[in-house]
Amino acid sequence: MIDLSKDKLPNITNGNTPKNYKLCQEGDIAFADASEDTNEVAKAVEFYKLKGKDVICGLHTIHGRDNQQKTVVGYKGYAFSSTAFHHQIRRIAQGTKIYSINSKNFSECYIGIPSKEEQKKIATLLRLIDERIATQSKIIEDLKKLKCAIIDKVYSEIQGKEYSYGQLFDVVNERNKQMEYSNILSASQEKGMVNRDDLNLDIQFERSNINTYKIVKKGDYVIHLRSFQGGFAFSDKLGVCSPAYTILRPNSLLEYGYLSNYFTSQRFIKSLVLVTYGIRDGRSINVDEWLRMKITIPPKEHQQYIVKVIGTFERKIEDEEAYAAQLSIQKQYLLRQMFV
Repeated sequence: MIDLSKDKLPNITNGNTPKNYKLCQEGDIAFADASEDTNEVAKAVEFYKLKGKDVICGLHTIHGRDNQQKTVVGYKGYAFSSTAFHHQIRRIAQGTKIYSINSKNFSECYIGIPSKEEQKKIATLLRLIDERIATQSKIIEDLKKLKCAIIDKVYSEIQGKEYSYGQLFDVVNERNKQMEYSNILSASQEKGMVNRDDLNLDIQFERSNINTYKIVKKGDYVIHLRSFQGGFAFSDKLGVCSPAYTILRPNSLLEYGYLSNYFTSQRFIKSLVLVTYGIRDGRSINVDEWLRMKITIPPKEHQQYIVKVIGTFERKIEDEEAYAAQLSIQKQYLLRQMFV
């Protein structure tokens, strides 16, 4: 749904206005006419509130309008987002790598149109869920910002003893030669080391080759690609990872997970400029030079306190994300059941 009392649309720069177009009206639909994903072909948005502004559909869209006045404003956006409609689109979308549709394809698709009173009830219910999802997303975004601000403040006020990273970590290179582990881990910038199967990675590999992979233990830190942007991932899992990664194993001076949040902070990322080389996105970190850099480490008791405080925020964020996921599941269920 496009609601210009809340949403923003890009403006067209002078000279880029399409030659042929019609201004959108409230209740009009814009369909995506192409995508690499069949789930995204004919993805629809309805212009719910335009606030008197002139709006036109962008390139690679199909502009739809109910000229027979059979539907109410707010209903069509959900009807055309339903599972029933997209099952039809997937059957007729053309292409191999890029899937596309045209306006003639719509003569082969059907949606149910109940009474206008029923349409209003359906649209109102789904709109309320959408508004709750948007509110939940804002709650999660604000919590993440608060967590980042707390991390930056807490680690900027540390008092303790100064150590080099080389005094805190050993670089380990244990290989999975005996094929002890089959759980393959990948680095996620936000979640740390996660099971590769949980990521939508289109990377081909032979499981028979994982005897060359490096063993990652719980509590290890992994330096991965784009390390100059803070690519230091903490692992709370046991498994193996790509030989291209560098594995850091902390010693007894560090509390479990103490630096996992610091390694995501802007303070730490900015410090890496001193030990990186290369050009732009091709830059990488010089691990040997980084190991010589200094950091102040507080006593173990204070480390434990910091881990506990930040962990409270992390659990709160996880709870709110779980609730957001349930709201999305509820909406998808209704889109399947209400439109057949």
